[in-house]
Amino acid sequence: MKAMYLFFIFAFMQIVNAQDFCKQIKKESSPDGYNLNFISPYSEKVLPAVRATRNVDFNPENDGYDNFFVIFRIVGGPVDDIFTKGADGTTVEKKEKTMMVEFDDKTVISTDTVQINHDLTDDKADVIRTLFFPITDDNIKDFSTKKIVRFRLAGYEKKFPKDSANAVMNYIKCIKAAR
Repeated sequence: MKAMYLFFIFAFMQIVNAQDFCKQIKKESSPDGYNLNFISPYSEKVLPAVRATRNVDFNPENDGYDNFFVIFRIVGGPVDDIFTKGADGTTVEKKEKTMMVEFDDKTVISTDTVQINHDLTDDKADVIRTLFFPITDDNIKDFSTKKIVRFRLAGYEKKFPKDSANAVMNYIKCIKAAR
């Protein structure tokens, strides 16, 4: 009887602790209803930050569009790392493009075609790298069914916490299904 009681308490606690990730997605709509934005929760104060965002336009007059991204953000390296000398000897910002994401099943998605944006930390001592990685028909299954274990932007790698990885995977599922 005691074991049965403990089982029911455990089952109840699992239900209480269960999250509805879809209810956490922020949805914005244009006044005419043709443009929808979906944004997963995130905190810019907690890095590495990964979030999902989608902007969909259903307006038949302009053929519509569907911009779906996973946004990776990482602090890595001193400010000098993002600059180089240009052909004329002036200092110019590097064009960094290498990105790698590893999932919990050890599969990897990588690219060197998407530009990494640079920003600086508040104290201007380190670089914040941000990459808007497009979600496509080719990679949606990976991002919506697998958990991110780690990711690398321009050689700076971070492990991704398991609870955050689960949340991001579920946010992408929710945003994919959202209308």
